[in-house]
Amino acid sequence: MNIGIIGAGVTGLTAAYRLARAGEKVTVFDRSPETGGMVRTFQMGGTRLESFYHHCFNSDTDLVSLVEEMNLGARLRWKAPVNALWVPQGLYRFTTPGDLLRFRPLSLAGRVRFGLQVLGAKRVKDWKTLEGITARDWVCAGAGRDVWETLWGPLMRSKFGDSAEDVAAVWLWNKLVLRGGSRSKDLKNEELGYLEGSFGVLWDEVARRIRTLGGRICLGERVDRIVPREEGVELSVSGSLQSFDQVLFAAAPALLPPLAPDLPGDYAASLGELPYQANLCLCLKLEGPPLSPFYWISVAREDCPFVAAIEHTRLVDPAAYGGTVLYLSRYLDATDPLFSADDETVVARFLESLTDLYPLFYPDLVTESHLSRERYAQPVVGLGYSGRIPDLRTPLKGLYLASMSQIYPEDRGQSYAVRLGREAAEEMRRDVRRGL
Repeated sequence: MNIGIIGAGVTGLTAAYRLARAGEKVTVFDRSPETGGMVRTFQMGGTRLESFYHHCFNSDTDLVSLVEEMNLGARLRWKAPVNALWVPQGLYRFTTPGDLLRFRPLSLAGRVRFGLQVLGAKRVKDWKTLEGITARDWVCAGAGRDVWETLWGPLMRSKFGDSAEDVAAVWLWNKLVLRGGSRSKDLKNEELGYLEGSFGVLWDEVARRIRTLGGRICLGERVDRIVPREEGVELSVSGSLQSFDQVLFAAAPALLPPLAPDLPGDYAASLGELPYQANLCLCLKLEGPPLSPFYWISVAREDCPFVAAIEHTRLVDPAAYGGTVLYLSRYLDATDPLFSADDETVVARFLESLTDLYPLFYPDLVTESHLSRERYAQPVVGLGYSGRIPDLRTPLKGLYLASMSQIYPEDRGQSYAVRLGREAAEEMRRDVRRGL
């Protein structure tokens, strides 16, 4: 088969690799000049670093297996960092069950109820039972209104904005189960992994193997139109026509209808109605010692412009970058003026709050900065979301869709994108055998 893939992110590259390895002819297109999608990298202190913070959990079996398959297992380093929570009352270590018991912004009863709900989440056998209840109502019923107002409410509003109270309990349940499943053997700290040299090393190797197997990766090439034909699918790529037996669209669903006007109207409308939050991610390199003992600080303060502060060099040796590396992340609606503001405005807004969080910080410590924007960064999971997920097959014969919105009930993540890419490749090959 001759297969075209639109999108050189994790899902697209994984599907391309699996198809090429199975003997199919593969061509990958991406309008970006580099591979990786949200795992794309840049140089910080002379070393590659992801534009958006990345690590993996020890439960990310699909990703870890691919790392091993690419003979990069020796470069995957594991560490159990310490995390914290920043609330109006102050900064609190928030890593172990003992930390929860010492979290004074919640009453003792609230702390106990919160802990019991976390334990109860792991015993949920059928996640579909949580599709009809919002995260807010689930937390209030199981742990109490004070737990929502003090902890989850501010965190969810920072992540989902005005949609926070509409997010289904499935999303929050998944987060609790994921975090529990990634703890070390003593059940205290999470074990997180990072690939020496960045995860870009992995996707460079996947791309190299695709090419070795005869596949093509065409970067900086924009697909203008997708047209179904009696036999196969035709793509207009930067003005030239190319024909394929099958095409996989591995990007945000809302981007597909403008390229494929032959899609049925109701189907096209359903793709456009799948909501996503955008993201701003500022990466800073700083002179001097570490800012804090914490890797990840979740921000439960609505007066702060970012939802998380990730001190990357608490997971990776700072010598790799020649200083402390800090990510500041903000999720927001794409219509929020901050998302389209110039870089200087965004950076200034973020730095304003850093001195409140880190007493040792002052702006002159910043020696390098890099601001990344992503329009389709986080699917917003509402009630009954499973009924809205598009199938891998679109209504157009030979055209397939694989996106972040389809890994539900899991949330976004490299490992799930790897799994989805593999599943898409398998589905496409099965359809050929079935004559579909």
